[in-house]
Amino acid sequence: MVYIQQPTLFPFEVFVHSGCSHQHFFSALLSIDVEPIRKMFPLYQGTGRPGYDRTALFRALVLKTILELPSIEALVKCLSCSKELMYYCGFDIRKPPPSPSVFYRFLAELRKMEGQKLLGQVVQEMMAKVAEEAAPEGKVVIDTTDIPARERPPKGDAGKEESTSLGSAWGYRTASSPEETPLFYGYKLHVAMAPTSIGPIPLALRIAPANVPETEIAPILMREAHAEHKNLFGIAPEYYVMDAGYDARCIYEQALALGGQAIIKLNMRNRKKPFPGFNEDGTPLCPAGYPMVYWGAEKERKVLKFRCPKAAGRKVECDGQCACANPYGLVVRVRVKDNPRLFCYPHRGSPKWQEIYNCRSSIERWFALLKEHLRLDKMTRRGIDNAFIDTVLCITTFLAGTLAALKLRKRYFMAA
Repeated sequence: MVYIQQPTLFPFEVFVHSGCSHQHFFSALLSIDVEPIRKMFPLYQGTGRPGYDRTALFRALVLKTILELPSIEALVKCLSCSKELMYYCGFDIRKPPPSPSVFYRFLAELRKMEGQKLLGQVVQEMMAKVAEEAAPEGKVVIDTTDIPARERPPKGDAGKEESTSLGSAWGYRTASSPEETPLFYGYKLHVAMAPTSIGPIPLALRIAPANVPETEIAPILMREAHAEHKNLFGIAPEYYVMDAGYDARCIYEQALALGGQAIIKLNMRNRKKPFPGFNEDGTPLCPAGYPMVYWGAEKERKVLKFRCPKAAGRKVECDGQCACANPYGLVVRVRVKDNPRLFCYPHRGSPKWQEIYNCRSSIERWFALLKEHLRLDKMTRRGIDNAFIDTVLCITTFLAGTLAALKLRKRYFMAA
């Protein structure tokens, strides 16, 4: 019923606001595809102690994220108090839960390269399940969010470019962050996600030291997101949407090479005036100094067409500087590839461009959701490898909660 009353919610928000009963826990944990973990860590068949099932340990780590528990020790206490939660994770309820050291050894296995690849496979399988229920919008949104490090920064190193052996470094928060202090010590999560009919689906991510510029990571994310979007939905994305921090020629060119268009707000970089002959949106100026009127484009060739403002019906004071030879007026055509940073399709000053750019807010809301409900910004372990594992666990939990909410919605419609 909540989903019907508030259709703008992400399915995961429905999962969070539904009270998170044991039934919801079971549905979310059951939605996790643990087959890659079972293949990599088969049950021990020899003599001696068999050890714990790694799939149960992984589900327990996801449960820790759902419950927003601050530590592994808190997770063990929670399992000790609830045989039902132990059963949902897959543990033998006749035995005590694993000790914290068991979980820490499992996390150490996941920190290895093979373990990180394994986590990637788990997320990809779950992304495919969510994508089956979603209709894509043909866009990829890319942005970053700050993740403060657990370790203390070196004294006297504030503002330096170097990163520590743990991968953490000083960096600046994104412009959308509410904190008053822009400088922080830690990492940045770089994400490419696809807006869909049921909310965002992450396509690619990177964890990097906070001092690594966004423009260095973005081309990698664009290539990976392009391939993943085609794999999940069968079509390539048309638009790559980013804020002004990504305003670099290489990113526009990368989007064109992938058969799409970058939708990025121009960063004037301390320029007091727009580019000569154009206004701040890249619209050509007529000889009288007025912005010309955008009059459509040739999508295949990516050629933009602009008309004389007076001939197009705009009220301007013009003394005939355009010297229009016919009533249609002066026409200027520009090709996007001639200056992909200044020109784009659709035109930057058009309502269509603004409509596409507005979808960028979905990733900011998604970041806020991960931080508010899944403790993304509250790391409990040190190092960039641990930051990656914690981030993947957060995204796995998000996808599991999304699948659980979608199942709940299906049952509601069937009951109705």
